[in-house]
Amino acid sequence: MGMFIVIEGIDGAGKSTQARLLAKWFEDRGYEVVLTKEPTDTAFGKLIRKLVLTGGKEGIIDGARISHEAEALLFAADRAEHVAKLIRPSLEACKVVISDRYFYSSLAYQWARGLDLEWLIDLNRFAIRPDLVILLDLPVKESMKRLRSRSIKSEFDKIVELQKRVRENYLKLAERFPEMKIVNALASVEDIHRDIVALVEHELLGK
Repeated sequence: MGMFIVIEGIDGAGKSTQARLLAKWFEDRGYEVVLTKEPTDTAFGKLIRKLVLTGGKEGIIDGARISHEAEALLFAADRAEHVAKLIRPSLEACKVVISDRYFYSSLAYQWARGLDLEWLIDLNRFAIRPDLVILLDLPVKESMKRLRSRSIKSEFDKIVELQKRVRENYLKLAERFPEMKIVNALASVEDIHRDIVALVEHELLGK
């Protein structure tokens, strides 16, 4: 089997950047890497991403136009396809899979929206547990500062109070799931990458 690593954190924490850097680090050492994300690039995932990013009159995932339960089910369905079509086959082929977000995002965000955590965990019980989850922890004030520079903001990004609850939830999840390791996302990009590599070497490569 290969290795499965997930990068998590609130919006603006630098997940995509660090996922790319980690993928290159593995590739430079001869590993075959699959870099992926959630929502996925499948047709279903693209639909969800459009609904989240569009917002306004066209977006439906704003906590008002559809139920929180329906939102959770949409993300879980996309994840089921992700696991079946990409993650499991890649791991069976002994590849390194690095995902920008996974079911921990659903737990953190949808728990913050008021859904029952145990129900959310049960809903995602099909999801393969990663070998390592890197939680990029960032204060919400810094998150909002970074997000203001983006041209497109998701509906999640607009709600500061939600982001605060999400960050709190991520930290609680890190206490519950031993595969989750916290990295300070206030550090420089280079320092964060070094911290992640150190965790990978210690937790997965036995160095």
